Amino acid sequence: MWVSRQESKFAHTCLRKKSQLPLDQHIASRAQTSTRSLIIEEAHPPTVDLHCHLRGAIAPAHAEELAWKHSIALPKAAANGRYCFSTFEEFLTLYDQVGHVIRSAHDLCDVATRYLETVSNQGTCYVEFMISPGHSIANGIDFDSQLAALVDAFDLAQAEFDVFGSIIATCVRHRGPEEATDIAEMCAKRTHPRLRGFGLTGNEHKFHIEEFEGPFMVAQDAGLSLTAHVGEWGNAQEVLRAVDVLNLQRVGHGISVSDEPNIMDELSERKVGFEVCLSSNVQLGASASFKEHQALKMLEAGCLVALSTDDPAYFDTTPNKELFLASKHLELPQARLDQIFSDSIEIAFCDDATKSMLYQRASR
Repeated sequence: MWVSRQESKFAHTCLRKKSQLPLDQHIASRAQTSTRSLIIEEAHPPTVDLHCHLRGAIAPAHAEELAWKHSIALPKAAANGRYCFSTFEEFLTLYDQVGHVIRSAHDLCDVATRYLETVSNQGTCYVEFMISPGHSIANGIDFDSQLAALVDAFDLAQAEFDVFGSIIATCVRHRGPEEATDIAEMCAKRTHPRLRGFGLTGNEHKFHIEEFEGPFMVAQDAGLSLTAHVGEWGNAQEVLRAVDVLNLQRVGHGISVSDEPNIMDELSERKVGFEVCLSSNVQLGASASFKEHQALKMLEAGCLVALSTDDPAYFDTTPNKELFLASKHLELPQARLDQIFSDSIEIAFCDDATKSMLYQRASR
């Protein structure tokens, strides 16, 4: 259930003060958390997904379909109905290999539509897809066709599944700033109400963040909101530098800020949003476990956190499952869960009319 912004802020302030509960109250609190988690899993409360890579939403069975359709051999790590990887580097390699099965605009639309239908059945009402124009162009799909495919998918999902959404065009850090500039300029030449953001993804250890300042200035001048993957593996100082250099409204992951409270507090005060992906972080090793995930410290510092899926097909997750994991392992009270949903809408890249609609949907 969504609560008003004023009520949420009050609850959020209260939650930042850690209380010492007597043992019997602590046990009761743990029991309430368990019950609340079960309700989330079964009742499907409203959720949003602000960090979802379209290529990461290709279900293994769908990847096999597309591979057969286009006569492409999938790696063994994508066989038997699941994606297998042990390290971040293995994940990136497999991710790029599987991504080659998308060879047409119809494929893009199909992947998007299937994911939107799936999550709509679990209560998700808004999704921001991150697309990788450079990869799709290399696979023979021009940028205009990519946009048209995603617009068609969102139009269908809105009409058939009551799910709304936006597009974030991203450049890939390890592919370099030159391609990033090309993608930013392509975005600047095209305007569509569903193309709302520009982002930076990929290996954050490649290239200096300052090398992407130009592309982000182009995107900002075109009216796009800005996000970048940083602080998943890099330190808190790198998160702050990326926010300042690229003028980011949001950060993809950013969990390393929990290591430096001063930076975390500063970004909280500046209302920078964080797209936090529990399953991804734990499975790739950026977080030691769900119970020890950095999100709890970030929430306690007042950070604007949106629980997201990252690459849902690879991490076997959905927005509803991420909410369930947060409730169960971080032992979040209902007021905190309400705050996460409210903050997620606040930092979404959609227009104000869509945000108002999402608030109304949640209060039903």
